[in-house]
Amino acid sequence: MVSPVATLASPRDWPASALLLAATLVISLLVRLLRRPGLPSGASSTEWGVPFIGSLNFFTKRGDFLREGTKRSPNGYFNFYYGSYPIVALSGEKARSAYFNTRGLDLSAGFRKLFSAGPDIDHMLGCNMSAYFIVLFKKLTGKEHLATCLPYLNKDARDAFSAIDTSVPMDPFVVLYDLLYKFTHRTVGCHDVAEDPMLQEKTMRLYEKLDKTAAIQVMFPWLPTPTKLNKLWAGAKLHMLFGDIIRERRKSGRKAEDVMQYLMDKGESDLLSSAFIIGALFAGLINTGVQSAWILCYLAYDPVWYAKVRAEVDAAVEKYRTSDDQTPVDVLAGLSLEAWESEFPCIDFGVRDSIRLNLMGASIRQNTSGKDIVLGDTGVVVPNQAFAVYHVSDIHMDESIYKDPLKWDPGRYSPERGEDKKRQHGYIGWGTGLHPCLGMRVSMRRDDD
Repeated sequence: MVSPVATLASPRDWPASALLLAATLVISLLVRLLRRPGLPSGASSTEWGVPFIGSLNFFTKRGDFLREGTKRSPNGYFNFYYGSYPIVALSGEKARSAYFNTRGLDLSAGFRKLFSAGPDIDHMLGCNMSAYFIVLFKKLTGKEHLATCLPYLNKDARDAFSAIDTSVPMDPFVVLYDLLYKFTHRTVGCHDVAEDPMLQEKTMRLYEKLDKTAAIQVMFPWLPTPTKLNKLWAGAKLHMLFGDIIRERRKSGRKAEDVMQYLMDKGESDLLSSAFIIGALFAGLINTGVQSAWILCYLAYDPVWYAKVRAEVDAAVEKYRTSDDQTPVDVLAGLSLEAWESEFPCIDFGVRDSIRLNLMGASIRQNTSGKDIVLGDTGVVVPNQAFAVYHVSDIHMDESIYKDPLKWDPGRYSPERGEDKKRQHGYIGWGTGLHPCLGMRVSMRRDDD
């Protein structure tokens, strides 16, 4: 019997259909290579990578690739291809300022194409989903909505922490991830999922599939790879699951105090409602759960800051206690949104430095303006539909700004030290310039809880 490997090594023995498929793929790759857009101008070096593929290390070793490419470039900017995508990598203060203050560089488009490789469904929704998402998400980070969510967040936190067995070690990356997933549904999703452990588990597994992206899928999004098909199927199942809940509510007349109900009452289509919830959950969960777990780890190894945070919480309990019968948990559960946002600066500083240390990737944006974009006075021109990336560690690991940058040190953000204020856009963990993080207020309150 001839082995599959031997057959693959002998194209003359391939069936005619396999030869036709292979020829079609090769021709398609050649056409796309010849038609790929030109590289941005203004960079002083180019990493050519491998034909057809481009710079694979941008996917496999992104931090090292960007850092080494920057060092080799005389002006700190360099070009490269990733599949058919032309990209310019930026570094330094001038480029950072221009990057975060230039209109026409789209975060969602950059993320979708170079990170998640997600499909464009605007034609199915009948609207620009990115613009719709921004408008609605801003509304959901307002005081009124967050105040409505607060009792649910307090109850979920109380239930989760009461269930922890303190006689054995706890894995914060499991416990807090699960809790933050529930929090995210409370603030931008569906109470039905937050209140049903089976639905939580089912939807979390589907989100894990959405989060998996192969390099080949990003470089050649038109290829029906197994990863791509799994992601499409996971997305479809999430749409169907949320659609079933919407239809059940509509049929029974049952209502809930959540975003799904808000979208239903607003008259949005089932597809648009589920698309928004899927996107909002993905955006809200991808970093917040991990950062919350890291903060507990840092506090466990830092007795000084543990004592400061404990004193901060004790002071808030003492300040807002209205009866001797109230336990600390009772007092915290009754805090207003304003109190949560003002009484815990040490925790907020801790969140900021956790983000600085653990988000070492690249900020990615695509020029969707319809014209070439000049980035300030850097000399860099980003052609229409091309991409610009900025390596976050270029600023967050800068020793001239952050003393001992590899150390978790919340005090670096205190008014006395203000290390993040030493440079323009010296801290970008919550976005900056024209591109602030829309979910910062929500994330900070969930981390405090």
